[in-house]
Amino acid sequence: MNRAASSLKLGVRPSRLGRCLGDRIAEQAREHLSGPVAFTPVAEEIDREGSVHGWSGSSLERALLSGQVDAAVLSVKDISPDLDPNLAIAAVTERFTPFDVFIARDETILDELPDGAELSAHTSIRRAQLLRYREDFQLLDVPGSLDDRIRILDAGGLDGIVVSASAVEHLGYQDRVNEIFTTEMILPAPGQGACAVLTRVEDKDLLKLFRPLDHPMARAEVECERSFLRELGAEPGSAVGALAAFDGTSIRLEGVVADETGKRLIRDAEEGESGEEAEIGKRLARRFILEGARRIFAAAAR
Repeated sequence: MNRAASSLKLGVRPSRLGRCLGDRIAEQAREHLSGPVAFTPVAEEIDREGSVHGWSGSSLERALLSGQVDAAVLSVKDISPDLDPNLAIAAVTERFTPFDVFIARDETILDELPDGAELSAHTSIRRAQLLRYREDFQLLDVPGSLDDRIRILDAGGLDGIVVSASAVEHLGYQDRVNEIFTTEMILPAPGQGACAVLTRVEDKDLLKLFRPLDHPMARAEVECERSFLRELGAEPGSAVGALAAFDGTSIRLEGVVADETGKRLIRDAEEGESGEEAEIGKRLARRFILEGARRIFAAAAR
């Protein structure tokens, strides 16, 4: 069947951000489609303790494998590092800002917050690096979307929110940003700021359809970061950060692994040439393992 001439079931996360990413991909692929796009929201699977089961994108991966959707759109940071061999990343689109940002109720920056300030910071690597910077911060596990957290912030329930710049860009909160963090302060999660389209390997029509959306520089960077994450053997929720920078010729990958307090932290970098993305990530991860990265993961799991 020619998918370009039929309705496309596009799986997305069940949130405004998920739909924003889906809309963006649908618009970019519009000229290659003669049929409509039907968005299918796929929720995360929550275990009995209220935690997400597996990587954040696992539910979309399973929906794709089962045939519930034809393709899935999600942030690269949510995709399982050991992707099922029957699935492929058909495209990595041009990357948005990969850094983290700070949003406060007023013009306050992070250094001006009082002792014991209460912050929302969802990812473990974000939380670890914030506590390493200032151990007095109270990091709250605030449920809900960024829209929900902004409302709580404005009602006085938080002193600030640390979130990805890309989420802020997609959802239109750029004017609320008080501070953009450098990688010296917070190294982001692997794949942050990059959007991907997943398809089944066997679906050659869709692989071909989405190929024009692939951005070579973004693809090289996220392949480097995902190789690092995969070689580390990190479990979902592990405090791992990575960011690659590709100048068209060479790639520099920065990585960090930390415990939940940020007191035990390994940080290093690796460089290489274009075409060596997987090896660069592996080399850096192997140094981290020798320096005790897996012992940090094991201690966090206890």
